[in-house]
Amino acid sequence: MVNIDIEDGVAADVRLTQGDRTLDQVITASGPQMVDAGKYAVSIRRVRKKSDLVGFAYQGRAQSSGETCVREGKTSTLQITYTREPGSARLWLTQSNGSGAQVMAFDADQLATGGDQTPSVGLDPKLNNAGPIRVDGSGRLWVGSGSGKLVAYNASRLGASSSSAPDIVIEGPSVCEETLPCGPRALAFDAQGALWVATLKRIVKLAPAALNASGKPSAAVTLKSSDMETPNGLAFDHDGNLWIADASGAVLKFAASRLGADLDAAADTVIFAQQPGPVMIGLGGPEGLVFDADGNLWVGYFGGNDLARFSKAELSSSASKMHPIVPKVHLKVGVEALVTDLALDEAGNLWLPGGQGSLYKIAKAQLSVSEPMLIRLHSAEIGSAEKIHFNTVPGDLFIAPAVKMP
Repeated sequence: MVNIDIEDGVAADVRLTQGDRTLDQVITASGPQMVDAGKYAVSIRRVRKKSDLVGFAYQGRAQSSGETCVREGKTSTLQITYTREPGSARLWLTQSNGSGAQVMAFDADQLATGGDQTPSVGLDPKLNNAGPIRVDGSGRLWVGSGSGKLVAYNASRLGASSSSAPDIVIEGPSVCEETLPCGPRALAFDAQGALWVATLKRIVKLAPAALNASGKPSAAVTLKSSDMETPNGLAFDHDGNLWIADASGAVLKFAASRLGADLDAAADTVIFAQQPGPVMIGLGGPEGLVFDADGNLWVGYFGGNDLARFSKAELSSSASKMHPIVPKVHLKVGVEALVTDLALDEAGNLWLPGGQGSLYKIAKAQLSVSEPMLIRLHSAEIGSAEKIHFNTVPGDLFIAPAVKMP
């Protein structure tokens, strides 16, 4: 018998594993689960509740750790409780030069309303500057600093404002090169929970085990390439390939099969892009990267404040600087918004940071318009919004790998 406590309307995700074999059936609610006698490990996966813009995330825990033993003709009961992550259903951002905290969040209802808003949560990591921001599969919020620190707040602390120190501080040569600003410049989590960090001239992988305590961990993988000058944006696609927005003007792909060991080699795919005629100008300074639900890659080009959407077909072949791709979807964004980071909500709206205390939304229906309308969310506590992130967007990379007991 599996008893699951979870909020109404939310399906759990619990699986039983025996050795290397995972049972086919996913347990989503309380009730009997008929299995053969034996010992089983329990995999409890993070889940989310679908919403119009951004839904809550839930973490599950078993009442007792260890293997579940099922005896012939007997009933074993496993109690699992899912609790809501207090930091979910929010858009998180870093900001500079404003009166508010370095890190802040706006709730889903604030995002839907727009206009003037007061952040629902503010955190002060006391960094020299606060840059890239991402949430991991445990609901922890990670913030990088160009001065060479990487800090994290546990999920339990993300429901209320705080000026207390972060729970984890990672420093050292893995996340900071010798030349300032040494990084991190961009962050991305892969499907296995490893954190990939872009610094000035390289990208490093920090293994999941290295993320559980403060320190100076060694890089599990270091990635360099002659195709890469300065990586400014990172994203993983559905297949685990790593995509990089680079200062050279290129968007680079490194195949998942090559990411298991140190690499200093050419990229698998190199994409240069230009705007359509009559004046054929190259799109420069790619920074923001995000994949949509259909596997298209959206890229923000800071050089001209352009947005481009690359389809799977366009992503499948390289394009040189001499013969760039003209993306079928190309948008010119007003100067008030910035394409330095991109985030998609569950409705398919695209969010961007901005100056003058603002964030901006482009509605999904406007993402095929060459000069889309910008919808503004303003706060007096924001100076310039730097980086943004939804922590409960749908897709494989949102759901954490199973938490196995033991």
